[in-house]
Amino acid sequence: MPSEDHESRALAILKAIGAGTIPLDHFTPDARWWWNGGIDIPVTEFRDLVGQLHEQMADRIAITPGLINVQGDSVWIEATSNGALKNGRIYSNRYVFLIHFTGEHVREVREYSDSAHVLATFDLSPAQGV
Repeated sequence: MPSEDHESRALAILKAIGAGTIPLDHFTPDARWWWNGGIDIPVTEFRDLVGQLHEQMADRIAITPGLINVQGDSVWIEATSNGALKNGRIYSNRYVFLIHFTGEHVREVREYSDSAHVLATFDLSPAQGV
């Protein structure tokens, strides 16, 4: 059933982000990642950004899904995260991910989170696009 596949693929993406990567085979070639903190980029660029952020982590980021709603070709996931950075800061955020599919591949992710917390917790440079 497509909705079960969509949900499992969406959850696999969140799990991979927690480990510092993005499974590009889950995405269409032109897929985009939008974040309310000011980015709208190809998913390949977002994968690079995730890798740069994870270089600052002491270990992985635990992303815990909560409420999940599958509707047609879209999956909504509420989630929380928690992880320690090498500099001693703690990253703990809340999210809503809206993940749009075309067939069995993701074409767009819209991520809503506390952008001020992201910017205050991570050391971000302008080259990172945030």
